[in-house]
Amino acid sequence: MKKILRPHTKNNKRTNRRVVMVKSIKGRIADPIRDGEEFRAQLVNVSSTGAQIYSNKALDNNTGIALELDSLDGSHLVSYAGKVVWARKNPMKSMGRYAYGVNFERITPEHIKFLETNYSLSPVPEE
Repeated sequence: MKKILRPHTKNNKRTNRRVVMVKSIKGRIADPIRDGEEFRAQLVNVSSTGAQIYSNKALDNNTGIALELDSLDGSHLVSYAGKVVWARKNPMKSMGRYAYGVNFERITPEHIKFLETNYSLSPVPEE
């Protein structure tokens, strides 16, 4: 898995650094109608506040989901609960028919530490 750290620029409205990668992950829908329904996705980038994924699973905006990210050594998974904040058709259909932006909710210091340790995610330096 190759990781690319995107530089933080003044024109970029994001305040958190993202790590770009392609990694297969498991997702689970967490809404009253389809609760617990599992799906496969490709993690495209991740930050301490959210992620971009590609999937063949059709999801609507505001759908609650959980993404399971595994540790570098594969010994354990950490679940990140969030909501779909944007959705569009994906031009790279080989990785999934849809692209989604997911905003993480209820992030703990342990969640952030896991990303720093396993996904090369470091805090944005103070300017």
